[in-house]
Amino acid sequence: MKRPLFRRLLAVTGSAALGLMGAVALASPAQAHHTTISGVAQCTPSEWVITWTVENWETEMTATIDVTADPNTPITNIVDGATLPKSTKKNNKWTYGKLVGEQRVPLSTDEAELTVKGTWTNGNKATNKGSVDLDADKCGEHKAGITGSAVCDPETGSWNVTWLVSNKHYSDEATASVITQNGPDSERSAVKKANGQWQTLANENVIKGLKDGDKIAGGKTVEATQVVEGSALAARLKVELEWKRNRFQTKTDTEVHVVNFSGSCVKNAPKPSVTFASDCTGVVTVTLINAEGATKAASFEVKGAGDWTSGPVEVTAGNTVVVTVPASASSSITVTESGNAVEKGTYSWTDSPACHPVEITSDQTCDKLTVTITNPAGGAEATVVLTPVAGSTPAASEQALKDRSDDAISKTVAPGTSVTVEFEVGENGLVVHVAVNGEQRGSITWEKPAGCEPIGGEVTDTCEGLVFDLNNPQDGSKTDVVLTPSTGDAVSFTLNPGDSKKVEFKATGDELKVTVSLNGKVVDEVEWVKPEGCTEPSPSPRRPLPEPGLPVTGTNVTIFVISGLLLVALGFAVYMMARRRRLNLTDV
Repeated sequence: MKRPLFRRLLAVTGSAALGLMGAVALASPAQAHHTTISGVAQCTPSEWVITWTVENWETEMTATIDVTADPNTPITNIVDGATLPKSTKKNNKWTYGKLVGEQRVPLSTDEAELTVKGTWTNGNKATNKGSVDLDADKCGEHKAGITGSAVCDPETGSWNVTWLVSNKHYSDEATASVITQNGPDSERSAVKKANGQWQTLANENVIKGLKDGDKIAGGKTVEATQVVEGSALAARLKVELEWKRNRFQTKTDTEVHVVNFSGSCVKNAPKPSVTFASDCTGVVTVTLINAEGATKAASFEVKGAGDWTSGPVEVTAGNTVVVTVPASASSSITVTESGNAVEKGTYSWTDSPACHPVEITSDQTCDKLTVTITNPAGGAEATVVLTPVAGSTPAASEQALKDRSDDAISKTVAPGTSVTVEFEVGENGLVVHVAVNGEQRGSITWEKPAGCEPIGGEVTDTCEGLVFDLNNPQDGSKTDVVLTPSTGDAVSFTLNPGDSKKVEFKATGDELKVTVSLNGKVVDEVEWVKPEGCTEPSPSPRRPLPEPGLPVTGTNVTIFVISGLLLVALGFAVYMMARRRRLNLTDV
């Protein structure tokens, strides 16, 4: 087996040396099969931490290892049966294969030993040892360590300072002393006042948890606290530690540390405020505010009329909480924080005219548009301007409305009153623009109601009563008809375009009146007129009904054939006349 060193010699000495080197390698192969074991120890306050390295001096073969450790504590990676890697070559340079592991042993251990038995892939074996001296005297330093931090306590307005004093030697115990009077003024334990001057502590007892003579075990840390007024700028602590090696030998070390405070520590205090908002129902929204910069949560309470209360409401610094007061309790509201009245923290809900706006409604018939202006009792006097514009679409612009200002109707409506305005609808339709107190409130467009098309038919007076013969033209619209006699039950039916219907009503005595309704609106009343000479049932035509009515759709028969019996001895003549009236029923 050739090692890299021999190959470098080969390059210098030539072929003769090569032959010699080969002979040496063949003569002692076991010398190449071995491991080197090294260890580095570092102590902690409680134990030694040893880092072991096992290197493979065989460049081309791996090895399986068996491990014996003293003390017998676990070692990571370096264990029985582990494979020791072979060496690698890169850029003509060899790197030995190795295993690295960590072992922890007690702080009292003075020496650690590691034995490794390697078995290479060619069957060669070798056992090697390594050891590490563990000197407790070198475990740590005879040094003192101090760190500190400060936190503002908003409940008291003071700084709470925490000191950590450490014995950096891990095995030797130290005796502590808090220095308040010895040494230079610039190093004594002191507090830096708001004026920038350092004030030495009169007594070390202000440091809680550490006093003169306290023992700090090796590697241990003692926590101490100190309370400093909130206006102070900094705190300083000076501590001396003493180690006694024996009766005649001691070591000491002094450490000084300063903690600078950030700003002032102010006693906790909320910053309460409140805002109110209400709607027209009387419900009030109360926003409780604890402003930015507050150092304490605010405890609010909202009280209303009738013993209503929100109960305690906590609002953390910089936040808000919303409380809703019902209308039944909103007439008298007060807000307190921790029992104290909040500035501008009272409110009473009162009704406002703005909560009672003018109402605009409309009613549309076949030839009219009726606008009703209603001003609620709680509102304010209002001026309403209605501007009619012919056509079926709203005016293109506000200027177009002004151009029609001569047609505008202005109404001043007092609270609790209403006004009705009628507009005739022309052939082109109608749009009425609405303005309330100078502000546009939209427009009302007339739309032709259903049933405005004429319903044709006839009504005939007979000796028994009235006969209605109605028909709906093919170009008409669906119409609901109700005929209500003065005595008896009403008759309801629907006439679709092209339908017809005949209804007869019997008179009671000499009176009969039938009310005609189309699509829920009364359009006519027909009163029965008994024909003359009604000794026998015989129809008598009647004249057309007066307006309002519907277009005449039947034949205009005005008289009946007069017949008589002239030869009868008594010489009487009977004239039978029937008046027939055609109906022109329109929903107006």
